[in-house]
Amino acid sequence: MQIFRSIIPFRRFYSDGEEEPTASRTSEIRPPPDGGWGWVIVFSSFLYNVLVLGYHNSFGVYLISLLNTFGETSQKTAWVGSISYGIIMVCGPLSGKLTVKYGAREISIIGSIIIMVSIICSSYAPSLNVMFFTHGILTGVGSSFAFTPGMIMISQYFTTNRALATGIVMSGGAAGALVQTRLHQYLIDTLGWRRSLRVFSTLLILCVISGFTYLPLNPKGYKRSVADNLKTSPLRKFVVDLGLWKDRVFLIWVLANGLCKFGFFIPYVHLVKHAVQLDIPVHKATNIMLVLGLSSMISRVIFGKVCDSDKINRLYFNQASVFFVGLLYMLIPVLRSYPALIAFGLLLGIADAGNYILLPVLTFDLMGAERMPVAWGFMLTVNAVSCFGPPFAGWMNDIRGSYNLGFMVAGALNVAACFVLAFIPLAQRSRQTRKSIINVTIGQDNEIMEWADDTPPFTVRDAYKNYLSRTRFRCPELSDSGPSLSDDDAELNIVSG
Repeated sequence: MQIFRSIIPFRRFYSDGEEEPTASRTSEIRPPPDGGWGWVIVFSSFLYNVLVLGYHNSFGVYLISLLNTFGETSQKTAWVGSISYGIIMVCGPLSGKLTVKYGAREISIIGSIIIMVSIICSSYAPSLNVMFFTHGILTGVGSSFAFTPGMIMISQYFTTNRALATGIVMSGGAAGALVQTRLHQYLIDTLGWRRSLRVFSTLLILCVISGFTYLPLNPKGYKRSVADNLKTSPLRKFVVDLGLWKDRVFLIWVLANGLCKFGFFIPYVHLVKHAVQLDIPVHKATNIMLVLGLSSMISRVIFGKVCDSDKINRLYFNQASVFFVGLLYMLIPVLRSYPALIAFGLLLGIADAGNYILLPVLTFDLMGAERMPVAWGFMLTVNAVSCFGPPFAGWMNDIRGSYNLGFMVAGALNVAACFVLAFIPLAQRSRQTRKSIINVTIGQDNEIMEWADDTPPFTVRDAYKNYLSRTRFRCPELSDSGPSLSDDDAELNIVSG
């Protein structure tokens, strides 16, 4: 029963010498193995990111072909990729809910199939407006379903190696950009952009196969906990989770990431076109993306290992990463040669890796294990602001004939996010507590019922006693870098009226 004292909203107390009834005993939840089959899941999730996120990160090579085919403005054309980025984020909460309800394996496989179908449909699109639906919405939904389950599984399978596992998985997006930028450019030159999409869709069968490795840590069918019973009890209306949108730490974390993610996809969509405008040949311009992808992939793995150390403050590491990304964006106007842009890609891949891999890790550290799926879903939704970055940069290019201002605005927002992150330690120290106790009992049918008054309906020797509305949304595996909760901290309140 010790494990439940930190993960369920009520605890049950029995009189001396009295054993807990066997019928109501809940099977213990298996602790994270911190390895084992988890490494198979890491590889599968890595492959998902190589194929799915790598495709989105390298979609900029299609921009020139789409501009030539449909003859639309840079701003409108950029929305094709940006809508899909936004949908991935917006559907984060839905993907998390479906993953919890139906399982990571099922949702990831369904997502992979949706992506395959939508990419084939995009290859036949007669207009840009059709691609807004096929690539923007359908591919975005499928990508969210394919991406989110892997991140949730990693948080369930790992503790001390969580940052390393996350770094490996997150490097998949960079590795995918590294490989697919050259692959798609070759297919476009050889077959045209429409056939290129059809060929790539067949590769996604690997995602369907990988999805079968997402085995749940705790098999379906284990007995319901008191927390599960509470969800269907008459008292469910008294339970109010005040731990997220009323948590100052979460609000600051969301605001900072919203600011720094605005310009995240701008290089992946516009950097090749920006280089072409500087009279750099397109085949040399794609090398910039190769360098960006290679440096980002290596840095994510290295930083993942480094951030597992107790000597590293992950929050400060993330701040430094965000600041240097902003600084690099603001230097774009003076980087006008091919070697300068190669150096930009190299340094951007290194700087951005810290923030990218620490996004799920810090969300777990700040919010705890219990709230990780919900918090991660909300984080992805807020990060949907990244879909506005590429169209904004494209709009600036249409007006001013250059992407410089778009990069500079994104850089300024990153620097602002760095200073916003500085308020998180202050917010952690000022967290306020509210507690409340109600009297409840569990009936023979496992329904939770409220006592009409303060007098318990059973004696002290009966099996049903008071429940204390005291929950800590954390797990014992959190390292010292995680949230430090005192006895006055609480994230869940039981209120009546």
